[in-house]
Amino acid sequence: MEIIHNKILFVDDDPDDLEFYGESMKVVDPQLQVAEARSGMKALEYLEQMKKQNALPSLIILDVNMPVMSGKETLVHIRQDEELSSIPVVIFTTASNPNEKHFFEGHEVEFFTKPCSLAEMQQVAKKLLSYCI
Repeated sequence: MEIIHNKILFVDDDPDDLEFYGESMKVVDPQLQVAEARSGMKALEYLEQMKKQNALPSLIILDVNMPVMSGKETLVHIRQDEELSSIPVVIFTTASNPNEKHFFEGHEVEFFTKPCSLAEMQQVAKKLLSYCI
């Protein structure tokens, strides 16, 4: 399975967040391709399509609180799939529940809180993109 090194999958149900944070990441890496999914279910459908094309993203960025399928549930499905389990996943959310943080730490997934300013976002984007394989 081929990993596309300048492609990430950004999963968030808020279209404004997808646009703001996705564009902020492109400022840090202009060659970056950002695929978007607005729910965990849509993310899994996208990943299944990408498996068929033998072209997986090099990083998955997940929000926690989403309708239909939460970030937790999405992560569990990704980790259970042999072809997807090696893709790095990071959590990028406004949620701050300690139990959720503990859950993701237990799955060896980094947890980032969404910043409010563009300057902060560019610093966070550098950290997020450092997880790309």
